[in-house]
Amino acid sequence: MTRHGRPPGTAFSGLFQDWTANRGRPGIQVLLVLFRAAQAARGEGGTLRRLAAAPVMLAYRLVALTLFSVDVPVSTAVGRGLAIHHGMGLVVNRATRIGEHVTLRHSTTLGGRRTDDDCPVIESHVDVGPNSVLLGRITVGERALIGAGSVVLHDVPAAASVAGNPARVLSSRSGAPC
Repeated sequence: MTRHGRPPGTAFSGLFQDWTANRGRPGIQVLLVLFRAAQAARGEGGTLRRLAAAPVMLAYRLVALTLFSVDVPVSTAVGRGLAIHHGMGLVVNRATRIGEHVTLRHSTTLGGRRTDDDCPVIESHVDVGPNSVLLGRITVGERALIGAGSVVLHDVPAAASVAGNPARVLSSRSGAPC
């Protein structure tokens, strides 16, 4: 048994992959379990599988949109350990890719500028501040910090801190200003 009381390697183990990252936020924990359940239910398959998955996906969408004002489509590729702080007003385009151990805060938009497929790639261990907008085919490098209220329209180097509208690199994690 794992420390969460579930057998290791079961079908349910993937449902709780965001649990620890959201400790102290039980509503978000439940939301992300529903998100992972809807992703698992959706999976690969034909019409029958999609019909069977519909109630799970509907339950997730109702909880996400109605209770938390979070719009993260089930088809979005999201790595394990996603942390959502507050969540209200969080909007993510379905084509956005999110790495592992990423933190997203309220009133943040991750989306396309021209088409639905023109969306950001957020690498692992990125921390996105509240009221931020990341748009277009950009890559936010590993361990980057996005300051509150930033509008990010260009790539962000790994381990960099950016802020502003439009966002500009303020410093790198090595401590030297860029």
